Amino acid sequence: MFIKVVKIQERRINDEKFHYLVEITLNTNHITFLSENYEMKKRLSEGKINLGLRNDTGFTTIKLSTGKEITVVGDTSIIESKIQKTTKKILRG
Repeated sequence: MFIKVVKIQERRINDEKFHYLVEITLNTNHITFLSENYEMKKRLSEGKINLGLRNDTGFTTIKLSTGKEITVVGDTSIIESKIQKTTKKILRG
């Protein structure tokens, strides 16, 4: 099952970090765990990253079965809700 999420990408140019947003489609069968990313929230509220998001925006780190971790926009309850909605659609047929 697939969900759409907004991933935070990081790019380095001359030892300076730049962040930008990319919409991706994620296979929920490959998610091993979700955790709140307080560091990104802190960096956003301190103005260290400029993504055009409100200061109260939450972030979630998603660990995939490959071992890779990605950070997406939205707190864990939002991501969990997206996963559950996808599962419910399939169960209903």
